Amino acid sequence: MKRKVVKGALMWMIVACILSVFTLTVASEPPEEAVDIDWNSPQSVYDRIIGQGPVAVIPPELEGYGVKLAGKKGMLTGYMLPKGWKEAVGGVKKLVATNSGSLVHDPATALNAMIFEQMTGIHIELIEMKDALLWPKTMSAAMAKSTDIDLFYVDRAMIDTSILASAGWIYPVDELFPPDVQKLYPDGVLMSLSARDGHFYATPLTLWGEYLFYRPSWLQKAGVSVPTTWQELITASKKVDKWAKSNMGPGNAGMVCSVGDPDSVYRLWTMLNYSKDQKIVVNDKIMVDPAVWNLMTGFWVDGGAAPESIEYGWPDAPEVFAKGRAGFIIAGSVFMKKFGDREYAGAIQGDWVVLPSPAWEGVGIYGRSLGEPDTWAINNFVSPEKKAAGMLWIDFYRSYQAQFNELYVEGNESCMIPVYDHPVVKREVEEPAIRAEAVAQHMGESFPPHTEEALEMVKEYLHKVIIGKIDQAAALKELQSNINEMQ
Repeated sequence: MKRKVVKGALMWMIVACILSVFTLTVASEPPEEAVDIDWNSPQSVYDRIIGQGPVAVIPPELEGYGVKLAGKKGMLTGYMLPKGWKEAVGGVKKLVATNSGSLVHDPATALNAMIFEQMTGIHIELIEMKDALLWPKTMSAAMAKSTDIDLFYVDRAMIDTSILASAGWIYPVDELFPPDVQKLYPDGVLMSLSARDGHFYATPLTLWGEYLFYRPSWLQKAGVSVPTTWQELITASKKVDKWAKSNMGPGNAGMVCSVGDPDSVYRLWTMLNYSKDQKIVVNDKIMVDPAVWNLMTGFWVDGGAAPESIEYGWPDAPEVFAKGRAGFIIAGSVFMKKFGDREYAGAIQGDWVVLPSPAWEGVGIYGRSLGEPDTWAINNFVSPEKKAAGMLWIDFYRSYQAQFNELYVEGNESCMIPVYDHPVVKREVEEPAIRAEAVAQHMGESFPPHTEEALEMVKEYLHKVIIGKIDQAAALKELQSNINEMQ
């Protein structure tokens, strides 16, 4: 199809631009494997990573990367280094890793990196990248077999892990996941960390849970009950939208939703599909379920979702909600903290509530979302010593200590289920019971290589329906036909 050719050409133009900016050091073949670490000593890998330290004030020496942390609290100890790590990493003093976005917004990453450096002497050099450039940069470095990047940041594990693994670009880490360790993480997360070949290639960094936020005052004034299902949310958002426009004026909406980019569409599409307790990939083919499609587009056709949503990336719709311009939003867990910040969300203080994401009518699974953590995967072409250091970093990052900091310091979801039972979490973190319920319900799967292009198509046809260019049924027929041409 012409669309495929244009998009493919655009991707290669991006890759070429990145290659022209970065001078890449290239390796011919993966180096000899020699990661000689005894992960089960001096304790089992399970006991090493589950260790907890006290929640203590962060000292000035653990402040770095331009992030202000001193005086705040975090878990500064707990993880235990495995036997043989020092010999295995040799003279490695630095690991270069890509990072999604600015570290100013990732205080837990900065803290954990400083703790790791204090423990091992290995500095994590984090390259801050915009989301739009993250995957093209990863692909360009991987295809060139570059050794300039030691750890690739993977923010769409269900899609990207299998692509990187099938080409031999990332290093398998199965030894970090014995059966008892697997029990620490939701099944959906584990599915995201493994590729279609069944091997593990990454460990959890953080989890992006999705929740329903609403304005009680708006619902009360509009005469609307709190919805418990997706179907009820469509009806409720329509009523709130009518009230808001009549009483609050133009620019207000019943619901705002981020669907301006493929990744945002991906999150909405998958969580709706998974709430139905079914996967998207059937017999290795991407199938757009008609009921899911009608419900997703129904937020605009039958509900009160703002048409402006087609312009909103993942942080944009929450900003509109924070300014008091909408009654409902589906947004990530980090906004439990941000909506409580007067500077960010002064217009809604004391007037917002969060709940698990709605259930599919007749199925009744609340809080179901995509079980896809952000991760780091190890470049298969770096030296054995850097592979050892990389495994040490991701072993630490999936530990209780590091995962506690993701939840407590930053407000992201922890991928490790026991963290939600910590007394400080229960006492001080926003809505720990709701979070724990959602994390346990996460669901995942491995997508085929053409998924990224399929997502572009889903976004394109969703936008066509929203602006009234095509009806739901015709859009679905064309969309599935175009996806089928790639399969």
